[in-house]
Amino acid sequence: MRRRSLLAALASCVAALVLPACAAAGRPLVRNERTGAIDWTPCGKIECGTLSVPLDYAHPRGRRITLALGRLPAAHQSIGALFVNPGGPGGSGVDLVRDAAAEFPAEILASFDVVSWDPRGLAGTPAVRCLGDLDPFYAVNRDSTGPAQVAENVAVSRAFVESCRKYSAPLLPYMSTAASVRDLDSIRAAIGVPKISYLGFSYGTLIGAMYADTFPQHVRAMVLDGAVDPARSYAETTIEQAQGFDDDLEAFFDHCRSDAKCAFARGGDPAAAYDDLARTIAAEPVPATVDGEPRTLGPGEFAIGVASALYAGPDGYDTLAAALAQAGSGIGSKLLALSDDYTGRTRGANYSNETAAFYATSCIDGPSPTSVAAVRALADRAARAAPYFGASNVWLGLPCTFWPAPVVGEVAPIRAPHAPPLVVVGTTKDPATPYPWAESLAAEMRSARLLTLEGTGHTAYGRNDCIDANVDGYLLRLVMPAEGTTCG
Repeated sequence: MRRRSLLAALASCVAALVLPACAAAGRPLVRNERTGAIDWTPCGKIECGTLSVPLDYAHPRGRRITLALGRLPAAHQSIGALFVNPGGPGGSGVDLVRDAAAEFPAEILASFDVVSWDPRGLAGTPAVRCLGDLDPFYAVNRDSTGPAQVAENVAVSRAFVESCRKYSAPLLPYMSTAASVRDLDSIRAAIGVPKISYLGFSYGTLIGAMYADTFPQHVRAMVLDGAVDPARSYAETTIEQAQGFDDDLEAFFDHCRSDAKCAFARGGDPAAAYDDLARTIAAEPVPATVDGEPRTLGPGEFAIGVASALYAGPDGYDTLAAALAQAGSGIGSKLLALSDDYTGRTRGANYSNETAAFYATSCIDGPSPTSVAAVRALADRAARAAPYFGASNVWLGLPCTFWPAPVVGEVAPIRAPHAPPLVVVGTTKDPATPYPWAESLAAEMRSARLLTLEGTGHTAYGRNDCIDANVDGYLLRLVMPAEGTTCG
């Protein structure tokens, strides 16, 4: 599972898929192969390595950190390195390389060395650390601006931020996307290739666009799927993303009204049933069991679990319907499992550090509201524009209001005037990165061309033959999609 987001304009968390050890198809792994400053050694079906980079690129001789790298060598004759990024901030690129055989077509795997990295702060050396038990943080009701709910949101957000400051203060000023862009070029240089091809999903499109702007001379080809537009304000992106999820939920309701096989509110009014269920769980969490662990499903996990299913568009409707139907019967196990999958929780309230890495990057990449009053006003505005997800999307960003590291990013378009021709891919009903973001990013980047999928779900590559053919043709042979290409 990949390409998902917790906050507006910043997408996706990645679950690891550990594969058994064996050689890559068509080419045995080379033990201890060295490229530049990287020693590659076998680790399952891929090769792994590490690279030491400056914590602060303004002081390259100062403290250094170690990045974890993954590579799947080309099955046949390599035409170069294809760097891939699953999104985030905080998505594991090494895990995406591990799953490359399921994610990318045979011709891509035959022709490219697929390479990626775990971004700084994500389980690397060192890792950003915050609270270990995030259950209270994710359980809180974010769907209200009443005084009690505001106080609860402030309390859990302050506790989370204070833990990040306590455990990771020296790292926090250096977790920006701009730093990750420099890391990407450091990896390129260490591998020893003059130019890279790049395929980035969701938040990974921001890394790619900034790389094309900063290092255009090192770009061979670039595909940005599920685009983030940094020229949009915090308020715009937060509300527009919430509207995207609201639209997807309304489409789910329409599906249940018209499909007799829908497990939720069959023969009734699914929207009304959903509202009743949300109010019930907000008033009193329902019992749930996940991985044999007795727990409860509260309003925070309810909203996250629903959003998790909606990322897949219609492919997730049956899963969502079954989870809502079970919750309606008084058992929240399926929705809580969806929420856990989304937030990286495992048995015993153990969480990966993806949440910590996510906020560490998000909160310094651009300005956010500077007071609780401003957050509350934006939540009220968002709730009017997107009744289902507006308020919760805003309150999820509250930690950034208290963040202890200064903002280093800005709201501004990326032009990349010297980059070669690039492809931006947008899905017309993508809830997490709405289609207008792809339109505007493609218009702002001077050499970009927009490739459109008419459909739902987050990101397009790997879900539609027409999109795949255009992207693969461009990556392999540098053949740009025709102007205005739209796939159904």
